[in-house]
Amino acid sequence: MVYCSYLYNYSVSNYSVNMKKEEIKTNGIRFSIEDMKDKKEIAHAYLYLIKNDLHERPYGLIEDVFVDESFRGKGYATELLKELIEEAKKLGCYKLIATSRRSRQYVHKLYRKLGFEDYGIEFRMNF
Repeated sequence: MVYCSYLYNYSVSNYSVNMKKEEIKTNGIRFSIEDMKDKKEIAHAYLYLIKNDLHERPYGLIEDVFVDESFRGKGYATELLKELIEEAKKLGCYKLIATSRRSRQYVHKLYRKLGFEDYGIEFRMNF
């Protein structure tokens, strides 16, 4: 369901326009790995599918990749991300975006190993 409402109209250089706001639904998939012995989640990541008017197919956004500290360095993030990448391909994503802080070089190395390229800069606001 798409929700649409006009927010306001205004003029720019003697040209009148309406500012519109449309609510769209984003689909997401949560991937996780559970320790079979303790039944405890040890890793997770999210894949969000985002549609826009410029492409017929969605793109994927990887978010919140996490591995419990006591399980890091054992390949769990690699396996989790491989599953996520395959799912994005199956769902027809035309691109997949993974973000990371500049200081996390070990994460950048993992992303490169999996085929990601250093493509640009992320700008954000924290609220």
